[in-house]
Order: sequence, then structure tokens, then C-alpha cells
Amino acid sequence: MTASLSPDAAFAASARRDRAMDGQFFLAVVTTGIYCKPSCPARMPKRENARFYLSAAAAEADGYRACKRCKPA
Repeated sequence: MTASLSPDAAFAASARRDRAMDGQFFLAVVTTGIYCKPSCPARMPKRENARFYLSAAAAEADGYRACKRCKPA
């Protein structure tokens, strides 16, 4: 992540479904192989299964696919 946003802060923003954070980072879920916007209405993963990326391209480069629900790309 960045110096201004820690992984814990990103997880908290995702848990709040904070639309203001859309485009700031993407939440990827290890167990499903999907990445989403912070405001996605999909079920939240366990914290240990969450990874955070600054761009959709970075998440895709690590093997995640875009969520079909929130269409983050």
C-alpha cells in the first residue's frame, strides 16, 4: 500500500463499503482469486485472505480476475 493508507485502514474502508476509496486501491481475495472495489457489496473476506493493490493491473498481474458484481476494471 502507500504511506498514507495502511492495509488495516484499507480493510476497514472495505468493511464500511466506502465509495470515496474507489479507485484508491483494490481488494483481492486469496481464496476466490477475485479483486473488487472497496465499495463492492460482496461478502467481506477474512482479514488473512485479503490482499490490497494500488491498481487493477497489479491485481491482475498477480493472477486475480475482476469481480463480476462491481466490475472494478
